[in-house]
Amino acid sequence: MSQPRSNQTVPTDDAPPDVAVRSAGWFGARAFVVVGVVLVVIVALSTHLLDPWPGYPLQSVPFPGSWLLEGWLRYDGNWYRSIVDGGYAYGGAHAQSNVAYFPGYPIAMWLVAQVVRNAALAGVVVTLVSGLGAMVLFGRWARLRLDDRTTRLAVLLLVLYPFAWYLFGAVYADAFYLVAAIGAFLLVEGGHPVLAGLVGAVATASRPIGPALVLGLVLVVVERRGGFRHLRALRRSDFGVLLSVVGMVAWSTYQGIRWGDPLLFSRIEGAPGWNQGFGPTTWFKVTFFWRLGKLPGWLSDAIHHTNQQSPRPWTESTLTLSLLLQALCLVAACLLVRTIWRRFGWGYAGYVLGVIAIGAIGTKDFLSVGRYLLAAFPLFAAAAVVLVDRPRMRLAALVGSAGLLALLASGYARGYYLA
Repeated sequence: MSQPRSNQTVPTDDAPPDVAVRSAGWFGARAFVVVGVVLVVIVALSTHLLDPWPGYPLQSVPFPGSWLLEGWLRYDGNWYRSIVDGGYAYGGAHAQSNVAYFPGYPIAMWLVAQVVRNAALAGVVVTLVSGLGAMVLFGRWARLRLDDRTTRLAVLLLVLYPFAWYLFGAVYADAFYLVAAIGAFLLVEGGHPVLAGLVGAVATASRPIGPALVLGLVLVVVERRGGFRHLRALRRSDFGVLLSVVGMVAWSTYQGIRWGDPLLFSRIEGAPGWNQGFGPTTWFKVTFFWRLGKLPGWLSDAIHHTNQQSPRPWTESTLTLSLLLQALCLVAACLLVRTIWRRFGWGYAGYVLGVIAIGAIGTKDFLSVGRYLLAAFPLFAAAAVVLVDRPRMRLAALVGSAGLLALLASGYARGYYLA
């Protein structure tokens, strides 16, 4: 491992030995297990004891262990299951189809399904294992830069993040991407750029935020060699990080060959039902601000049990409040970029900015931004740096975040459309 750069955080107890790094990884694993057990119970009880959202469009399909885990299979999880069970299918530009979803995660699901014999259960297993691995690697990554106290806080901020339920069993690709992304950065820092590129390719084959990862890996390599003024210091092996582009290039090539459009995965998001088209309406968040204007009326209807503003005021209110929370998370992320730049380097700042930009530009109302930010893992380390010596703010952040995580996980299990 190379010596820390001048703009990295140097832990106050000197560069941590391997035992301290391993200990941080174990702390990440323990935190994941404890929070995971609580969330599994919350999701199971919510599924069986609380009323589901009446508008949830899909009927549950039993699978082994569904009595406990059925609440983790919602929305995109059914699209991923359709890929594993029947492959990709495209029904035209005016209909939703599973070609919107990258293949890395469903390939992992398919492999596990050969053992457990069920695609839904395989998705839960892949997410759980990936989430556990991500927390272990994040603890190790943070401990290489921070002292033990700040590292533990960073781990808690990530594991209790309001949208962290996507790491604990939800059949979504976010946990799978995250473990590969952190692994790629750790390999770069460890002097293994070719392996980093290969692991990065797994990540870019799994989520549309792959370009941010490629950018981040390249910037970290350049920064390690002294910056853009010292490009001659780059070694031939350093270019191995460019292998990370293979995942998304392969997916685009496949779609171009099979359906004649290498960017089909992006264009199909404009189909009716998703309506996440690319243009000024999306860029300027017209839908989001329209919803904010309607929110007081919807809340009034929900509280007074009327329907003057909408026949579904509670549904509209909860979705809009979730969108507002995700917008606030995005603002907080932007404010933390400067800390990332100063404490961890401009390579990681570039990666986080890439994730923020892709997440913000690609949605008309900030929907999904909350879980997109899971990929920007340096944010949680930066937040720990800011909060570690502010006990009241730290306590408020942890307690508030944990409460929102429990509430949102329960809502997700009941079929509410939240992120």
